[in-house]
Amino acid sequence: MIIWLSILGMAIITFVNRYLFFIEGFRFKPSAQLTRFLEFSSFAILTAIWAPIIFVVDYGNGTQGFEFNLEHAGLDYLVATTAAALMTVLGVRSIIVVVLSTGLFFCLRWFL
Repeated sequence: MIIWLSILGMAIITFVNRYLFFIEGFRFKPSAQLTRFLEFSSFAILTAIWAPIIFVVDYGNGTQGFEFNLEHAGLDYLVATTAAALMTVLGVRSIIVVVLSTGLFFCLRWFL
């Protein structure tokens, strides 16, 4: 039951958050500081996607914390995520990072 309430709550929050910007009477102009802060959100989301694949938290065998696990994520994952991280640090646009790193991943996956 708690799972369904959580899903319902997240759906309501997401709907209200999106709907507010379509209401004509609602005017919101973000400050320059908030605009600058939001420029990094796409990079944060991209990192949230690739980081759990490479860095695994293993609590099953008594060790705690991050460990590098090539058995879980092969060399194709490592190379593609390293390329994505480097392109992100260099300030490449997010869509280009996604397309190039995904293409690199699939090339490594199919041809190696």
